[in-house]
Amino acid sequence: MLCVVIVVAFLLMMTAGWNHYAEQFASREEFLLSPREILISTPPEWIQSDVLIDAVEKADLPDQLDLRDRELTNKVANAISAHAWVRSVHKVVKQYPASVLVEVEYRKPVAMVEVEFVDEGAVRRGLIPVDVEGTVLPPGDFSRIQANDRYPRILIDLKRPMVEAGMKWDNPRVPEAALIAAELLPHWSDLKLNRIILKEESGQHYELELTDQTRIIWGSPPGQELPQETIAKHKVQVMLQKSAESALSSHEPQPSLDLRTAGRAVTGLTQVHR
Repeated sequence: MLCVVIVVAFLLMMTAGWNHYAEQFASREEFLLSPREILISTPPEWIQSDVLIDAVEKADLPDQLDLRDRELTNKVANAISAHAWVRSVHKVVKQYPASVLVEVEYRKPVAMVEVEFVDEGAVRRGLIPVDVEGTVLPPGDFSRIQANDRYPRILIDLKRPMVEAGMKWDNPRVPEAALIAAELLPHWSDLKLNRIILKEESGQHYELELTDQTRIIWGSPPGQELPQETIAKHKVQVMLQKSAESALSSHEPQPSLDLRTAGRAVTGLTQVHR
């Protein structure tokens, strides 16, 4: 009986001691941090939103994160990846004392899609940014000047997307045109291009409109070229060569150029067959 009493007393003392010290241990600051103290990859210059704060507020994370939480990395990854500007979260690392590092890949705008909307009873036109995959990006991060002058325009059907920012445009023609925009983006201003247009007369294809209203037949989206059609990078080379020859840079209207076959006539380009 004496042994039993001693064991019970010992266990009670241990339990009381554990409760006392566990509370102190659980509140140790080196294991705790605010979600706002998470460190994420520096956003590029085109992102004006506070990605971390927006993601934290939308995810409704607790006021304090605990490094000892085994699900912490998953919770943080899910919260950050839900932001419209985040293409993917590559890595979440916990560090002691309390620190969480997040490696992020951000989306990059490549074009503005022309849409129509009704404002105070009048039909107006607006621009919605997209990335190379046709993902809708937050329009509020772009000034009117940036939207109008910095990025290629895409004209498909003027319909506004039925999806939110961070989701792919519901019309598959927009992602196709975005692929073309990504190929031309570095040279858009130099080539005096205005917009990418979907043409559905006598077979569906894409055309490029210059600032002087001249049209250039681009053809199929990159990676979807028809047999005997010049591939995208060769089409760009043709345009650059023609521009250097002043065939496209002149202020006078130019005859229509068909890039689907133009690569065959350019020195140094090899036609690719499928």
